[in-house]
Amino acid sequence: MRKTPLVVLIDGSCAMCNGAAAWLARRDVAGAMIFATNQGEVARIAGEPPGGDMGTIVVWDGSRRLVRSAAVLVLLRALGGGWQFLAWLACLCPSALRDFLYDQVARRRHRFAGLAACKRLSPYHLAE
Repeated sequence: MRKTPLVVLIDGSCAMCNGAAAWLARRDVAGAMIFATNQGEVARIAGEPPGGDMGTIVVWDGSRRLVRSAAVLVLLRALGGGWQFLAWLACLCPSALRDFLYDQVARRRHRFAGLAACKRLSPYHLAE
């Protein structure tokens, strides 16, 4: 059980990001994650640059700021079970390769899923 929740900052205008956050929220039975947009008040309080970091997912684990594949791995570990095992397997891959693959998907995310307002998360899960 985590003592502090993971603060997950996503692109609120990206349908793929919102879908991924909704997917994580449904599986987060321990309540270890709080979701917010990367341009909102929570992001500003966390210390994000003005306008947010639009090119990546950002996870604040206490005072540690994690981005890209490192952020995804922390989220998978927090889900536990088979997801934690998958994160362990992914750690066997060099971080440069994991980040390269993450960047390829992130660059094309609007082509995959389009633009959308942050509607897939319930107000219970969204911190703004």
